[in-house]
Amino acid sequence: MRANDRGASGVVQGRRVLWIALALVAGAAAAVVAQNFEKVEIKSEKLADGVYMLTGSGGNLGVVTGPDGTVLIDDQYAALSPKIKAAIQALTDKPERTVINTHWHGDHVGGNENFANDCAEIFAHDNVRKRMSELHIFGAGVGDTAQPSPAKARPVVTFNDGVTLRLNGEDITVVHVPPAHTDGDAYVWLPHANLI
Repeated sequence: MRANDRGASGVVQGRRVLWIALALVAGAAAAVVAQNFEKVEIKSEKLADGVYMLTGSGGNLGVVTGPDGTVLIDDQYAALSPKIKAAIQALTDKPERTVINTHWHGDHVGGNENFANDCAEIFAHDNVRKRMSELHIFGAGVGDTAQPSPAKARPVVTFNDGVTLRLNGEDITVVHVPPAHTDGDAYVWLPHANLI
């Protein structure tokens, strides 16, 4: 086999691996859709005064409470919004004022529309809004797609490098990181509570 033939073979093999990986991602996405959210319990853990972590199904959530209203960091899946709201109401009587998305995957932005319907403003990196506005195809021909998110679910305030919200006596600093998990990843830093 000549060097050029080996290179072409390597490209073909690389493409096969890519197709298999895409098919696995599609299968995982289908499993999420089929998940039974009725059995999910949302639990809260106090991290500092007015700062909590909620766990359920998908990414963990952050909650910052205080007189200015509640800031929610990510909001898991849409089907869990009532349970998440109930967990927040057990912590505070202040409404959800702000949602910060740390990236665009469904277990972090799935409840956006539900919280926006309750007048929460959604903040995220520019690329989160961009990705939520696009059609995504998983499995390359397998037929699994993710439609663009409804307009109401998309972030209304976006940033490039970062943004700081000054609410509830806390500087809530959101910082974009170079492409890692997605190209819109961000972390939230609460300096007074010494938490990321």
